[in-house]
Amino acid sequence: MEERSACHPSNSSCDCNFLYGYYDVGDRVVLGLIALPIITFGICANLMSIRIFTNRIMLSSTINWFLAAISISDTIILCSAFCVWTLPRLGEYLMFWRAAYWSYMMDPMMLGLMTTGKTLSVYLMLGASVHRYIGVCHPYIASQLLPAERIIKLIVSIAIFSVLFNITRFLEVEVANVCYQINIDYKLPQLWPTKLRENPTYILIFHGWTLTLIMFIIPFTLLIGFNCKVLHAVRKSRKAHMHGDENDDLYRREKRKERKTSIMLVAVVMQFLTCHSLSFVCDILENLGVDKSSWGSLVTANNFAVLVNSSLDIFIYILFSEKEKTSTFKALLFLRVYSLYVLIKH
Repeated sequence: MEERSACHPSNSSCDCNFLYGYYDVGDRVVLGLIALPIITFGICANLMSIRIFTNRIMLSSTINWFLAAISISDTIILCSAFCVWTLPRLGEYLMFWRAAYWSYMMDPMMLGLMTTGKTLSVYLMLGASVHRYIGVCHPYIASQLLPAERIIKLIVSIAIFSVLFNITRFLEVEVANVCYQINIDYKLPQLWPTKLRENPTYILIFHGWTLTLIMFIIPFTLLIGFNCKVLHAVRKSRKAHMHGDENDDLYRREKRKERKTSIMLVAVVMQFLTCHSLSFVCDILENLGVDKSSWGSLVTANNFAVLVNSSLDIFIYILFSEKEKTSTFKALLFLRVYSLYVLIKH
């Protein structure tokens, strides 16, 4: 009885952690098998977007600096999500326990990196929305309010804030032990919450409502507000254009291009808000202390939605941007030609 009672939930010794806990079947399929091609595609698509948006011609527009930075943050999210969510589930599915081993060893760092990427993505999206709001709603003072130096400082400030805000997230989980799992005949690291993560004051201040305010309520409210203003301004511009002088073709093309850019950004924001709404719901349920067994399946759906959001921006870019469309097709054509060359050669 004494031996059994010693194995309480906070005991990380191998005497109490000798059985491997399998993932739920649905969770393993969604975040393991289905997520793998999405993550692979998303990383390739984001790297392609980074290459396109950092092109010398594309860099002439400062809004593209935000889009390049958003693609970088999405790449960070996808890479860390692969290590934390997909790799151990694939390892279990294939019974390749070495994959699970390295996933658990990297988890403390990758969990912090993932949350940093999410914060970076949220506030870069907000920065891009403010940039578009000023450009569309206050065009005559946009050049004064949005000089290149200020945009660079803003993006760097967002990156620094994201790291500082999530610095404690790197210290919430640790590898407490490496234990032999008798049901799989393999030694695996045992992840355990640190003393910081179990500290009641830290939980109350950071994981209570601070996280909800900083990551959801404040940025979501501002994103909705700024993008509603942008949409209203675009509608007014379109109506004015329809009843205005149509002799100046150059002016018409510039205005059409501005409207397409605005709508593109609004579409990206709408996708972002839709895919992250489940995160908001899960966070609220956790803060309210609702029994996790009643909404545990939402966590898997939420994690999958985050992967989808970080992978699909390129389709919106292709739909609204001719340069993105042309550059993407060129890259795909190059890959196809290169693949044929490799096949012929071998």
